[in-house]
Amino acid sequence: MGIASKLYPLADRVYDYFTIKRKCSVTLPQDVFDEKEFSVDEFYNTVQPFFNQPELFYTTLNAPAADKVIELHAANNEAVFSYPSPATTNWAENNTAFFKLFSNCKSNETLLLFAPGWARKNLDFESKICRQFLSNGIDSCLLIKPFHQQRTPANLYSGELFISPHIFLTIMNFRQFVAEIRFLIQHFRKQYRNIGIIGMSSGGFQAGLATDVEPVDFYFPIITAAKLGTLTWQSIFTKYIKQSFIEKGIDEHRLNKAWAITDQYYLGHNCKAKYIKQFISLYDEAVATKCQYLLNDIYGNPDKVELRCAHNSIIFHTDKIIKEIVQTVKERSCSN
Repeated sequence: MGIASKLYPLADRVYDYFTIKRKCSVTLPQDVFDEKEFSVDEFYNTVQPFFNQPELFYTTLNAPAADKVIELHAANNEAVFSYPSPATTNWAENNTAFFKLFSNCKSNETLLLFAPGWARKNLDFESKICRQFLSNGIDSCLLIKPFHQQRTPANLYSGELFISPHIFLTIMNFRQFVAEIRFLIQHFRKQYRNIGIIGMSSGGFQAGLATDVEPVDFYFPIITAAKLGTLTWQSIFTKYIKQSFIEKGIDEHRLNKAWAITDQYYLGHNCKAKYIKQFISLYDEAVATKCQYLLNDIYGNPDKVELRCAHNSIIFHTDKIIKEIVQTVKERSCSN
């Protein structure tokens, strides 16, 4: 393993300490699901029937009509669009969804939807990846997650409310984003021969859930995993969430139970992706490496690429990831 196994995790901890102030400043009068109160056990018993029929939970909600997708501005083969989110929340800023389409209008056959990670201040890094895809003849659609970037409520940081000590709000946020992904897969399916999805870090949680209910040609989980309660309990990024749950009398086991409906540990056997290639970070303390391997087991041990990095240090492997994805898309597109 050598020095890399110690250096990269240390770099993650330093980077996170100086760049992101992780907290949740919002106190809700009640943490409810669809305006109903549940205990952890009550909610688990309510959603357990959906573990084998996730489409009954992760519906398209109130999906907008196609003509509600509006181009806001475009330049240099990049166009930003908005549309009404299929879910209505108590935060007006969050009720409009956005995406950036990278396309040169040259009739490329494949579109990759890109679900980014949690609490990203901006999507500059992800945009660079999308530009590389386009230069290789692959269009991409960079998604704006609920409560992130231009969907962030005033006086909060990007992603503050998306994953938080509020159990049921977090679940509703996942459901909202999955409904948005489903809408866009269906929207673009008419225009492209192949539709794939990339889920990076937290984005892999929701992208994976979307593939449980929506067929796609390619799925690329990148530094993402299963067992969300365990991940929250062990991650260097979620110590404040763990502490809040401890104060509420919720332990790791009960959190796994509470968030079961959002977890590929319980739902991943439903995955409808035709092909999966997973990218695993070997020294990850943010999304535990052992839980990444667990996800690979759940998916039936598909192809995987093991990267000698921690979490944020994935940036040193960007070229390799892009090369692997481009090669996979081109090879498998030709064989279809």
